[in-house]
Amino acid sequence: MAVFFRSREPDGGFEVAEYRQISRSDPEAAAATRRSRQAEIKHLQVVLLSFGLLCVLQASLNIALRLSPATQPGSQPGTQPGTLPGTEEGTQDETQEEHSCPQGWIPSSSSCYYVSSQRASWDGARQACRARGGDLVIINSQQEQDFLSGLVVAAWVGMTDRGTEGVWMWVDGTPVDKERLRWAPGQPDDASGGEDCGDLRVMRSFMGLNDFDCGFPAPWICEKNIKPV
Repeated sequence: MAVFFRSREPDGGFEVAEYRQISRSDPEAAAATRRSRQAEIKHLQVVLLSFGLLCVLQASLNIALRLSPATQPGSQPGTQPGTLPGTEEGTQDETQEEHSCPQGWIPSSSSCYYVSSQRASWDGARQACRARGGDLVIINSQQEQDFLSGLVVAAWVGMTDRGTEGVWMWVDGTPVDKERLRWAPGQPDDASGGEDCGDLRVMRSFMGLNDFDCGFPAPWICEKNIKPV
């Protein structure tokens, strides 16, 4: 801090000049600031070095895992862990695809079912099923009939009595078991003497198997068996 005096000759006296504070840098504060910055720089360098070491360690671990043997005790060379000897992952995938239903078919138990959105006569429906590698559905149990009843309102199934009137047969030549399956009330009735093909009806007051005119256009249900594993 400095005080300046300036004389004024006309008055024959003197007066005190303006009081000012002259700022000066503090050497100790500046040195402390430099030390703090140097410490921060060193800390940052340590963090960056640690991160770099972690990256190197991770890369080394990845390389070691890739170079590790692909076999485990008890497995044969060339097989993936967890697979049976003599089998490969590709072979298993192909097997699974072989035993799955085609796109658009519905799997259930050992069969695949296709429900058409089009209409055709009974013969046209059977031809369409054969073109897809199957045939009109054969219903073997009440459980299967219940399952199919949840898929349609009315659809052709693979039964007919064209060979002998009143003797209903499935398309594979086996007889329709009237005792195990549920027919719609009063059916079959061979109305008008020309109902020789079977369909499945799911209506509130008319539910079950039904005989109907083979030439009537209606949706249908195809079936194909899933190949055993």
